[in-house]
Amino acid sequence: MAFAGLAALSVTAQNNIFNNPDNKAYFGIRVGGEITCPGKITAGSVGLDVYKNGGGIEFGGIYNIPVVANFYVEPGLKLYYNSYSLKDIMIEALDPTEIIESASTRKFGMRIPVMAGYHFDFSKDLRVSVFTGPEFEVGFTAKEHIKGLDASESYSIYGDDGGMKRFDMLWGFGAGVTYQHLYFGVSGGIGLINMLSDSDASFHENRVTFSVGYNF
Repeated sequence: MAFAGLAALSVTAQNNIFNNPDNKAYFGIRVGGEITCPGKITAGSVGLDVYKNGGGIEFGGIYNIPVVANFYVEPGLKLYYNSYSLKDIMIEALDPTEIIESASTRKFGMRIPVMAGYHFDFSKDLRVSVFTGPEFEVGFTAKEHIKGLDASESYSIYGDDGGMKRFDMLWGFGAGVTYQHLYFGVSGGIGLINMLSDSDASFHENRVTFSVGYNF
């Protein structure tokens, strides 16, 4: 009888890994540090490596919705700030008559990720999840800052004069570990939209994000 009870408990634990009957919807908060990975500016078969990788931060919330078994969808809303800078060779080409010390792009805006994923519940306290889906991004402000030896200036990169689009969509993917209410995750985003407006060239923004959070 004791052996039968242990066997039933083992089967239940294994079933919970893939289909936990205690699944329920929940809110969570997320804070992430990111590596911004701007791609090359390409025109035809020629690619120009213009930018260095940069960094940033995002903050927001998610709502996890169970669908069937341990499959879920997870929309979210986040604010972000990030930056990346021109490589030295491009800085030298900005204005040969002036000494340019640095040139960087700084962006602030909102993200709306809509992830679909599956979690594996190894115990009551430990859960591992994998996910993928689109992430929509809206830029509120984005400025190019140029610091010269004698003076500095900044200007918006949005609009007709700036030449950069305000809206982007990335395809996200990643994995996370939840221990009790604490969450730790790593994810990537591949830019799907050419961010250059009115141009024969193309430019995509990508990123890697390391997140921590709390699920309620």
